[in-house]
Amino acid sequence: MKARRGDLSGPVLAILVTLVLLAIGAAIVAYFVLLGGAPQQAVIAVVGQPTIVKEGTGFEAKIVIKNVGSTSITLSSSDIKLKILETEVSATSPSSASLSPGGTATLVFDFSSGWSTIQDKETVSGALTIEGVGTLEVVFRVIKSS
Repeated sequence: MKARRGDLSGPVLAILVTLVLLAIGAAIVAYFVLLGGAPQQAVIAVVGQPTIVKEGTGFEAKIVIKNVGSTSITLSSSDIKLKILETEVSATSPSSASLSPGGTATLVFDFSSGWSTIQDKETVSGALTIEGVGTLEVVFRVIKSS
């Protein structure tokens, strides 16, 4: 093949293609780093072992949660629910009204009945729901009185 006047030589063409590919790569990186950013969201995790303790004919469930997300959570008794054995109750009162990222809070739930159905079990599962955050399955250790 003969090069015609005005044609780009091989090395010049290779340099131009490389520059175009670098520009495209830089644009993709800029999108994900500068514009994409991590969304602000609250995420909870259970800290330690949740427990259930007998209280009269019912029981008390305690959970310690930690905010591992990137935004604060408002904790209101009416927005926090726990469902165990087809019974759903609201938290009696969270240990904190607001949970900032990295913070922890203790949630307490009083079940007026149902101890007789769980007294022979070692563990019991429940579903913790916090409005605006989501639902989390929690496994409780049943503490029996001596």
